[in-house]
Amino acid sequence: MSRYLKGRDFALQTVAVQLLVTLALSALGLAVNKQIAISLFVGGIICVTANLWLALVAFRPRLGAPPQKILAAFYTGELGKFVITALMFLLAFKQIGFLKETAYAATMILAYVMVQVIAWLYPLVRSPGGRR
Repeated sequence: MSRYLKGRDFALQTVAVQLLVTLALSALGLAVNKQIAISLFVGGIICVTANLWLALVAFRPRLGAPPQKILAAFYTGELGKFVITALMFLLAFKQIGFLKETAYAATMILAYVMVQVIAWLYPLVRSPGGRR
């Protein structure tokens, strides 16, 4: 398998781990209360959705495409990730009333950060070459 396909698979695998962490955090949040669980879930899903967009768009050009096309795909993916993140936070704050309370808003943002950290740490723990 080419390094390109391994990279795409690894990026999608990282997003899958982020989703599992989001679900686990949400389940743990249920031990506190429903609003905490929802806050954790929303923060995690915002991160997962934005990173999924990046993984899909960045690896869209086929192997052997001109470098400018590959670079443009990564820039488009990053820009889309930023826009998706901002819009989803905006929607969350507008549509979920209890997120106007500081504790729940902070919980949602903390979940976002925790799930984003997975994208930075997972490659250090598990490399695309199959080493664990």
